[in-house]
Amino acid sequence: MSLKKHRVDAKNAEIVKRSDYVKTLNAIIAGGFCPFCEEHLFKHHRKPIIYKSKHWLVTENSWPYKGSKYHFLFITRRHIEKTENMSHAVWTELQKLYKKLIKEHGIAGATLMIRSGDTRFTGASVNHLHAHLVIGSLRTKNTKSIKALVAFKK
Repeated sequence: MSLKKHRVDAKNAEIVKRSDYVKTLNAIIAGGFCPFCEEHLFKHHRKPIIYKSKHWLVTENSWPYKGSKYHFLFITRRHIEKTENMSHAVWTELQKLYKKLIKEHGIAGATLMIRSGDTRFTGASVNHLHAHLVIGSLRTKNTKSIKALVAFKK
């Protein structure tokens, strides 16, 4: 399967299950579109856009990782699949939006993870450049870890 046609990978979503996410991805695959391209985003995405800039859309994840306090998505407005295709302006704007979210929500610590390239390597479910900003709770003796698929090992 060529990367141009390989926009959604439901197999990865089956590894760390999140409510009806796999079912939604299968509907997207049947529809034959990229769910993160701006013209298709709200066919299945249920959260509003928080920020819209020249290069990025920022929203909460409709299927957040279990246990996260916040789970934001940064989605490139232009369909690109790899960080290697990001201009300096795109990188700079991502940093500004990240800082804005951190400041507005008073976040003391977070995980920023960029999904870039072939989903068969990255564990992503959508082959459209995006970043996750995941915020959990302060670790105590009673907290548990948040599980997310980040890659594969032999």
